[in-house]
Amino acid sequence: MVDKESKINQKGEKIDQNLIFSNENINVGHQPEFDYLKTLDIVIIVFFHFYDNISKGYFYNISFFLANILNAAGLMFLMGIGMKYSRHHETKNYFTRGIALLTMSQCLKLIRDTLPNIIAWWATGNKNFISRAMLVLQADILIFSGIAFLVLGLMKKMNLTDKYILIISVIMNLIAYPLFKIMKSPNNFLLSQFLGYFIFTDAEACFPFCSFFIFVAFGYWLGGYYQKISNKDKFYNLVLFFCLPAVIIYYYLRFHYKFSLLPDYYSFERYCLVPGPDAIATLMINFVILAIFYKIDRMLKGKTPEFVKHASKNLNQYYIISYIFIIQMQTFLISKGGEEYSSNVKYPTFCAFILYIFCKILIDLNDKYIHFTISNLKNPTRNFVFAFIWIMTIISVIYVYPKVEVYATFWNNYLLPL
Repeated sequence: MVDKESKINQKGEKIDQNLIFSNENINVGHQPEFDYLKTLDIVIIVFFHFYDNISKGYFYNISFFLANILNAAGLMFLMGIGMKYSRHHETKNYFTRGIALLTMSQCLKLIRDTLPNIIAWWATGNKNFISRAMLVLQADILIFSGIAFLVLGLMKKMNLTDKYILIISVIMNLIAYPLFKIMKSPNNFLLSQFLGYFIFTDAEACFPFCSFFIFVAFGYWLGGYYQKISNKDKFYNLVLFFCLPAVIIYYYLRFHYKFSLLPDYYSFERYCLVPGPDAIATLMINFVILAIFYKIDRMLKGKTPEFVKHASKNLNQYYIISYIFIIQMQTFLISKGGEEYSSNVKYPTFCAFILYIFCKILIDLNDKYIHFTISNLKNPTRNFVFAFIWIMTIISVIYVYPKVEVYATFWNNYLLPL
């Protein structure tokens, strides 16, 4: 019989429950708290994108605050941990996954931005639409994720340890904000946009790699230790004891005082650069929420709700479907209503909820009848589809670029009516 302070791991060895960590990987199964955090993040993303692009809505400020401390950073953090838990973690798997994510991003932007805006430009003659068609090159979270997989694959090829990968990510994050302050963006938009994938420029650089890689690297480093946790109750009790008061104090100070070495909290610079202290606070908040979800899962005795499982499993699909619908709806409303478009949508919170349900229905229909996902295509179909998407991207840039007078970025609110 095993005593109350011990348990048996998968190898049949006794693990001392008085210790938080084991020398062996014993916490290697499914982790429901990750599913809960993924679900929270994607719900915030869908609702925030709807409020931000269609109508500010009653919960806009709340969703904006949550978007600043969770969603993208939380997903990157979980992506890093997930890499450790994946059964496919060889260098070639990282390269394959990275290329697939980059291609998915281009497919999304062609359908979401380029096609509807070119059609709107043809229909209205408004040059703002042709400018917005150049968002086919914007730096979104899928672009970041693809680059992260490629870079981590390269680091694995170089046999860098998890610790050194984390150290490199910290250094990149620390230099990103000073570099932005002293560096002048190139005059050429294409070059500025390309650099925007890695550092913050005056192009579309929402998730510059150097700033956000710290979340993936920390998750990747933590994943190695997470698998060795022998007592998650004690582990998360310590997380709540130390991290919860720390983040409360930090954000109180951040909201009430101005720090000369940090950008204003509600600025583009802070959102896109997440300088060191903000990055650490964001990681701690995600840790705290994981701890809370772990406690909830214990209360539910491991019976994870179906909608949580569904959202976690189909994260990219929710993101892609919702964003395509939102931006095309926005383009249509601007074409029809001009500066009054934002007032045409009543009950935006209810509409955002309906959109989330609509995404679930489409995903279920695809899973039941069509079974289509770009990343799971088999060769030679996969190579043909990937090549077609990149060729269409090049053709779009060649067609649109000479016609653009002002480039649409978050700096000018994507040339949207105020």
